[in-house]
Amino acid sequence: MKTFLAAILVLAFAAAAFGGGNPGVQAYISFDQTGAGAPIHEFTATPYVAFNAYFVLGNLDAGMRTVTLALSNPSVTCPGGFLQPGWTHLLPGPAAIGTWETGITISSFDCMPGPTVPVGYLTLFPLVASPCCLQILDHPEWPRWVVDCSDPGEVDYFCILSHGSISGGECPEGDCGSSSLEDATWGAIKAMHR
Repeated sequence: MKTFLAAILVLAFAAAAFGGGNPGVQAYISFDQTGAGAPIHEFTATPYVAFNAYFVLGNLDAGMRTVTLALSNPSVTCPGGFLQPGWTHLLPGPAAIGTWETGITISSFDCMPGPTVPVGYLTLFPLVASPCCLQILDHPEWPRWVVDCSDPGEVDYFCILSHGSISGGECPEGDCGSSSLEDATWGAIKAMHR
């Protein structure tokens, strides 16, 4: 089964051309407990009351099928503050390679239309109400790819609109609007298959 899922992802990336239909795609953490992905980037935790932190993609003009990401682990970055979080996929029929803490590539069998798509969420269980930041991190091997719904899928990079501040935790600024994102090259695709 893993080989089948890996083949699907490889085909999605190999067929993809850069400069897809989502040039302004943004990623952010949302604490919108409805699961709709509204941009609520701050949350005040209550000890022993679980809550969800959503990884959301916004500004999706051409929908999405695949994304690569990693998230910080609050049970590690804020020692004693949280139990080990649990990750839940929200995409239909998701194929996932990796883990949310070490780098994950998630692909949906269906097109997820935009403009906003909650990809998945962490269920966090705070032990204390101490400040913490849930950060969106780069996948250690692949860029911040988002594959759109065109056939074949085209690739864009997501920028980070906002990380998630928990109980007043200080987070780094997002990088949307900056020029720190580099254009992708076919060399990155070739390196993926080596």
